[in-house]
Amino acid sequence: MVIRVSKPEINLRDKLSQLELPVGPYGSSLMRSDDKMEVARIAGVGRKNMIRNGNFSVNQKASTFTNISSGHLFDGWYGHDSTNGAIAATIAEATPYPPECSKYIQIQSTGADNNLSSGQYVSLTCSIEGTYFQQAQWGTRHAKDLTLSFYHRHTLPGVYSGCVRNSAANINYIFEYTQEQADTWELAECIIIGEQTSSWTTGTGKAVNLNWSLGDETHTSDTPNKWFSGQYYHASTRQVNMLASTGNYFRMTGVQLEVGKGKTPFDNIGYEEMLAWCKRYYQQVGPASSSAMVMTGAGNGSQRIRGMHQLIPEMRAAPTVTHDTSSENPSFYAYYGGPPSYTSVNGFSSTTKNFHWDFNTGTHNQQGYAFDVKGSGAMVKATAEL
Repeated sequence: MVIRVSKPEINLRDKLSQLELPVGPYGSSLMRSDDKMEVARIAGVGRKNMIRNGNFSVNQKASTFTNISSGHLFDGWYGHDSTNGAIAATIAEATPYPPECSKYIQIQSTGADNNLSSGQYVSLTCSIEGTYFQQAQWGTRHAKDLTLSFYHRHTLPGVYSGCVRNSAANINYIFEYTQEQADTWELAECIIIGEQTSSWTTGTGKAVNLNWSLGDETHTSDTPNKWFSGQYYHASTRQVNMLASTGNYFRMTGVQLEVGKGKTPFDNIGYEEMLAWCKRYYQQVGPASSSAMVMTGAGNGSQRIRGMHQLIPEMRAAPTVTHDTSSENPSFYAYYGGPPSYTSVNGFSSTTKNFHWDFNTGTHNQQGYAFDVKGSGAMVKATAEL
């Protein structure tokens, strides 16, 4: 005798939809996914944030910047102020702490300008290298929508704004967000529509400028959330002027730009990895204790010492190398005879992997003999920022 047993087919999706416990929107999205790539995107697998140092965990430079005009501030961030007022910037870590991160950038209005004139503006900017941004596939028919998210705590309530633009600064996308309640951490989430027709760098150069406005009367647009052409736009026409009075604060952290529509948890890749990422653009030797030896070289002729310093990790491009002796000149340790005194820089040359330094010194008779550069307040800075 033969017994045949059969079971009806079960549609798992239908059964799950009939459960009393509802499936949330992300669970539904996962169930509707057609391939592994879509599942990975929804789940947030791998490094997703294109913003370097978006949680302000790394700072290789000064603790505070005052009377900012134009220049790189903390790792990955650039400040500009062409107003008649003044701003100062620091990285803060104090209560009330923001969600997801402990540190944040704090920009204070230290000098008021309540009547900005033509061409004047104040802004905070980060730039994204093409190597990291190419995943967005902008400039092609495969261009992906992106989500920009960040936490903000400004003391002046109102509408704030910023702009996404290409390296040529001729294609722009204005975004807006609102500080609803003064001095309270709030979340901004902005969708940036993928751009299909313009040119976006995919190599080691700058692909994107991402700008936050703190006040602007000239480089503004009243058409947010759409792409438009034009040179150097910064803000919305509804942007508040943070420099209207002294004592106003702009605070921000948890800055994330990722593929897809909708914010996912902040991509905290860890301090060591973030530091290595930042060192791709900026490295610094010193300041250090006088008991430390920071560079090694040898006598060259009778009035010079020169050597090579390896850059770890390899930098984005051959850096510009400068010597900052504003607080103190370096001194030397001699392995033979007495050490000469430092007088000036003879020259620097660099590749992405190292830089050669050449210092002028007082007269010595140790040509070919080894010297160490001792730690001091002097700093050698290697910069390949975007």
